[in-house]
Amino acid sequence: MGNTESNVTSGVKKQADTSSVEVYKYADLKGGGILVELTKKAQTNKNASAELEQKIKELVTPFLYNGGEGKLVPIQEIVLERNKDRPSNKRLNPPKTDWAAVNGKPEIDNSMPEAAYHKNVKYRRVCWRMDKLGAVGENILHLCLLNATSVHSDLAKRLIRTFPKLINDIYFSDEYYGESVLHMAIVNEDPAMVKFLLDHGINYHERCNGNFMTPEDQKASRTDSLDEEWVSLCVQTNFEGYVYWGEYPLSFAACLNQEECYRLMLARGADPNLQDLNGNTVLHLLCIYEKEEMFDVAYELGADLNGIYNRQHLTPLTLAACLARKDMFFHILKLEREIYWQIGSITCAAYPLKHIDTIDGTTGLINTKSALNLIVYGEKEGHIEMMEGVIVDLLKVKWNSFVKLRFFRQFALFGVYFLFSLVAFVLRPGPMEPNVSRTIPTGSSNSSLVHVPEKPPMSSVGTQTLITAPSDNAFNDTEKVLGQLNISSPTARRRPSASLRSRRKGKDYDHDHHHNEHGHHKQGVGHSDNEEKRRFRKDQCYLLEMKAPDQVARWMAEIVMVISSVLYLIGAGREMKFLGTRMFLENLATVPTRVLFLCSCFLVVLMVPLRLSCASKTEDHLAVLVMLTTGPYFLFFCRGFKTVGPFVVMIYKMIMGDLLRFGTIYSVFIMGFAQSYYILFLTYKQVEVPEDDEDGIYPCTGENPIPNIMEAILTMFVMSLNKYDMMYAAFECTNHNLLCKSLFVMFMIIVTVLLVNMLIAMMGNTYQKIAETKNEWQRQWARIVLVVERGVSPAERLNNQKLYSNLMSDGRRALILRHRHTDEDKEELKDLQELRITHKKSIARRLKGSNPLSSGSHSPKTHRIQRPLTPPGGWPEGHGPYGKHPHGHHQQHHAHQSTATITQPNNPGPASPSASTANNVPSPNSSNTL
Repeated sequence: MGNTESNVTSGVKKQADTSSVEVYKYADLKGGGILVELTKKAQTNKNASAELEQKIKELVTPFLYNGGEGKLVPIQEIVLERNKDRPSNKRLNPPKTDWAAVNGKPEIDNSMPEAAYHKNVKYRRVCWRMDKLGAVGENILHLCLLNATSVHSDLAKRLIRTFPKLINDIYFSDEYYGESVLHMAIVNEDPAMVKFLLDHGINYHERCNGNFMTPEDQKASRTDSLDEEWVSLCVQTNFEGYVYWGEYPLSFAACLNQEECYRLMLARGADPNLQDLNGNTVLHLLCIYEKEEMFDVAYELGADLNGIYNRQHLTPLTLAACLARKDMFFHILKLEREIYWQIGSITCAAYPLKHIDTIDGTTGLINTKSALNLIVYGEKEGHIEMMEGVIVDLLKVKWNSFVKLRFFRQFALFGVYFLFSLVAFVLRPGPMEPNVSRTIPTGSSNSSLVHVPEKPPMSSVGTQTLITAPSDNAFNDTEKVLGQLNISSPTARRRPSASLRSRRKGKDYDHDHHHNEHGHHKQGVGHSDNEEKRRFRKDQCYLLEMKAPDQVARWMAEIVMVISSVLYLIGAGREMKFLGTRMFLENLATVPTRVLFLCSCFLVVLMVPLRLSCASKTEDHLAVLVMLTTGPYFLFFCRGFKTVGPFVVMIYKMIMGDLLRFGTIYSVFIMGFAQSYYILFLTYKQVEVPEDDEDGIYPCTGENPIPNIMEAILTMFVMSLNKYDMMYAAFECTNHNLLCKSLFVMFMIIVTVLLVNMLIAMMGNTYQKIAETKNEWQRQWARIVLVVERGVSPAERLNNQKLYSNLMSDGRRALILRHRHTDEDKEELKDLQELRITHKKSIARRLKGSNPLSSGSHSPKTHRIQRPLTPPGGWPEGHGPYGKHPHGHHQQHHAHQSTATITQPNNPGPASPSASTANNVPSPNSSNTL
């Protein structure tokens, strides 16, 4: 057993120094030692055997409590000794207890036999002195098994015969805590030694849960408690560990494919349904390591397949689904199904839905630990490969029975909502109102008559004035008067710099007019020769008007939008009520566009008080956000169609993966170059516009293009899109022309050439991966099915489940499917049928009080009571840790035979199959009392 990544403790390092520990004088890790040498002589010389026996008693007895009888050591003392190997922040404070006094009078019931340890759980019988242990808490017997030679095996047997109670001593260091010689014999693949140990009464339920045998991601969470012998671990784990073999010797034998050792221990009464610190049984562990043949052996000999949940509330079936163990998953499905009839190559089988379907058959709640849910929402590549067989058949009957109708109804309703929103926003008026006024002909040079519109809005213009401008000197006066009226002059000369400043200051009116060199007027772009449009700001409550037909239509569309938004929000709240907040948020996380849509609905409702308070500017901002967050909800519905669904997946993957990584690196360079150019453009020199600069051919006549850091960042972004003509010309207007151009070259190479093309390459790679994935669209479609299903109330879910499932003879709901089999499949069906028959016989023998492999039972000398673990949220109603009887007593359940006519709506099934016999044997219930 080697783990190259395990934390090396100080005890492990001390093992290399044989002189530091006294026990290494008699047997060490290198295969030497006094007793080892004497054993070699005894094997070649029979006369030396008596001398060896004498030496064992003489040399080993000082290391033992009470001459080898052992003593009861408090668990708290053992835990404190083990806790010394932990970091200082995880050290425990010793209790204020006089252990010497306690050890003199232990608080145990001496009238009870040692095997019944109900009242002695605070003590462990220890034979080897705690202060004489090896570097990692081992004794001489462990050293013999560790070397695993014939000489050491002979010495180990002699030690056990001389000191029988030494056989149950374990490793006491945290690294290998709980490991016994039985664990070591199994790892050594030595069935003869295993049988010898069992014959001499070793505890075959000893738990080995040291740090070395813990899943890698749980090692950091190991903590001690003075109230319990076993360590505490975090619940979440991927179960990946080099030697995570389930603590019990039976689990070790199963994980290492030691069938002979497994049968030996099972014949002595070992329980395959005991759970380790993670709640895993033998079948759980065999699913983790994908040992299909050994799984069949364990199942055939009576291991419980469905009634035991681990700490993550997973059965062997759902654990295989969670870890994407495809072969094990479908193999277990075949073991669970019931064959109703078989005609030629056609077979009708029932698949129980309890652990497969997302709908709980009793409450109608969503079962997030179901196989279907774990496969559809799994992120491993193996989960996509599991989208076949029964899983796809179950999704199809869900889709056809009720999901398809609800999906297309939601699609249609959203399409109508989107059309109303389109009408509401297209007909939405702006804050400025155009008006027309008369002017003099363009060719006149003597005078111009500017007629102010007869009915300007009262909120913008308070008076009406007739202005005469006979000469160029009058233009200044005209500008002053029009400035008081908030009206721009059509004859005002405007420079490019002034135009830029006007736009940045947010002027309300147009200045698109130029004066020629002779004093004549030039019409702005878009104006006619004899009239000019002016824009006036409307009243703040202009959105409340309903005079024109288009305004009435807009109001009607907005009313529908508000009502629909309220209904959508109420529906989401109702869904959150019966799903729970946590599951509702998880459901939204799978559909990000729905999150945006619900936000838009909330903003639509928020626009109502803004409309009534005439806050038109703020309402315009919200209207923009509503338009941006409503449309993407179409992507959710597009995922349900095979033609466009994969592209939606690509968009999600690219945004959350490629763009996120690219944006991080891109922003670093953008921020760096933006700051550099901001400093350089502090020296920007602006010049006056010459009189003859009609076409703007003179440089440096405009304002500084980078007046602040925000403009610098935006400019760098525009430059990265190859829009840099104006910026490059502005380099000459600074005092650092050469440096600006050098930075420009660096920017173009790093950002425009390198980073942008790297983004294109990453997106191309993502596209290729998704396009090559066989069932990616099918997984997205499956997620839509489950999302729509979650939006249904529990009572309605139960009714919908009845549409695609049938009742079995024991009351469970099952999916009825017909399969066409090949000759190989027929042979497999026979083998599985024989396996199920043997499994039921093994359970029957166990229920009668006998072991599956023997008529008699051998009670081991057990030193610790094994308590079942409770999964998160407690056991399912009516179930205990080992089935339906939480007290651990075995109950005999009679198999029922019934003849039923199977009807399967919306699913191709037999119209009237022949009589079927369903023998339903409950999960074996085993007591933890040893």
